[in-house]
Amino acid sequence: MAVKNKLDMKELLSAEVFLLPVKTFGSVPINISLVYPNTYSMGMSNLGFHSIYYQINSRDDALCHRAFIPSYENADNITTLEGDKSINEYDIVGFSISFELDYINIIKILESANISAFSQNRNGPLVMAGGPAATFNPEPLSPFVDFFVIGEGEEVIHDILEQYRHFQNRDKQEILEALAQIKGVYVPSFYKVAYDKEGKVLDIRHESYVPAKVTKRWIKDIDEYNTESVILTPYTEFKDMFLTEVSRGCGRNCRFCMAGYCYRIPRHRSLDKVLERAEFGSKHKDKIGLVGAAVSDYPFIDQLAEQLVENNIKFSVSSLRADTLREPLMQGLAFSGHKTLTIAPEAGSDRLRQVINKGITDEHVINSVKLAHKYRVDNLKLYYIIGLPGESDEDLKEMVDFLLSLKEYMKAIGNKRGMLTVSVNPFIPKPFTPFQWLGMEPVKLLNDRINFLKTQLRPRGIKLIFESPRLSEIQSALARGDRQTGLLLYDIYKKGASTTAFKKAEIEGKSIDFYAHRPLDQDEILPWEHIDIGLKKEFFISEFHRAMEGKPTTRCTDEKCASCKICHTK
Repeated sequence: MAVKNKLDMKELLSAEVFLLPVKTFGSVPINISLVYPNTYSMGMSNLGFHSIYYQINSRDDALCHRAFIPSYENADNITTLEGDKSINEYDIVGFSISFELDYINIIKILESANISAFSQNRNGPLVMAGGPAATFNPEPLSPFVDFFVIGEGEEVIHDILEQYRHFQNRDKQEILEALAQIKGVYVPSFYKVAYDKEGKVLDIRHESYVPAKVTKRWIKDIDEYNTESVILTPYTEFKDMFLTEVSRGCGRNCRFCMAGYCYRIPRHRSLDKVLERAEFGSKHKDKIGLVGAAVSDYPFIDQLAEQLVENNIKFSVSSLRADTLREPLMQGLAFSGHKTLTIAPEAGSDRLRQVINKGITDEHVINSVKLAHKYRVDNLKLYYIIGLPGESDEDLKEMVDFLLSLKEYMKAIGNKRGMLTVSVNPFIPKPFTPFQWLGMEPVKLLNDRINFLKTQLRPRGIKLIFESPRLSEIQSALARGDRQTGLLLYDIYKKGASTTAFKKAEIEGKSIDFYAHRPLDQDEILPWEHIDIGLKKEFFISEFHRAMEGKPTTRCTDEKCASCKICHTK
């Protein structure tokens, strides 16, 4: 639905079903506007956004109203959906950030609401940010944000609001000093970063009243918090579903994946809890969306699938692994009306899957296709990454050979009408992964590889979709960027955020291209080194070398192991 004017915003609101009371602006001491820096449809599809909205509104002393990027151009201001108030009238403006490409929208939202983009130039409202992207590397946004939530927010948001209410009538400096005492809160103005001429970090100094490293917050028992849909709307990607989280984190140790490290230790909700929330959700929607990093790894997935079917509850899953897809889950997905099986081999060859520690084989994929066909789920979608460390032309050829043989296999087992879709995305190195020191591959090389796949797959009836390497380059620059990258982003924003602006903008002679492709030395200070997610730098260095040698790392278990040793410190 296109949101073109205030009438459309009212239509959005009238179509929503709230599973919690809505509070009136000014009726409580603390008023927060929670902003998703993208469209309504994107924001309302984000379970983390729902969760923080619920936690704030569950308090007697606070309210939370939502705001989104309007889909029309030249919006003079951003107003909240519930209050129809400018976000600059609220005490705290909070941003929920999942994607680097949304960073520039944050600047746009602030300035369109007559709030100075730069933290140092404003007294209020306070600007807060959290989410996966902010946790891994807050530095590119640090010139614009007063304080960040590092880690999971359901618990720490209550600490923040308690502290804020106590200091609410003090000046900004005192409030931020108080907030900086909370574990998991990062106030960038209290940390000074020095750079050398090459753009490397020389030193990160901190004020005496804040910790040298900001420690990630995480929820030990996720059963204590219902992370699920709290507002139902027909205007979102998951309009027919009630979303509920079954697990958090992933212990697979895929070396390219920031989520596996960001949300470590892996945790699972109890079967009874998931069933209870599914029963609740089924009263509101026709289908339950089970959310987790790898839902097929949920230890009770077989029992859960069987009981949902027994209770006549249809469901969908956010992710599957080919090596843990078994009959009860596949049968449940077929019962729920699924027509497409989606799995992610990620790398084009067995060798590369060993490099990234993916842990699945071509045989796993073939067995999954066979099982899916048994239940008449005949469409197949596969996710791949190109430009992975050490990738060669031979890896691409092996990928093509497998896909062509897979297409023939589908026909051989009687699946002649099923569509085989391949989604390809360029590799983007992320902070706090073993590949954080590597630059992204050149855009031209990635385009050449996409063109190769086009010529090999499309004529054979395989659908190929892909993300633009140029957009991935921007994401790469922001993912591993520093505070200088934030200033570069502001310059791009002021010049219209056009393709030309992204190509030509520079800060002290350094461009998007520099930040996207630069290699980092393993002995240098990383821009995000003052963030502590619980894993030591030595662990990532060890994993990098294991990757280059093609050595596997075992998955996390429920017991303390000797891999990353994060469990030993909790």
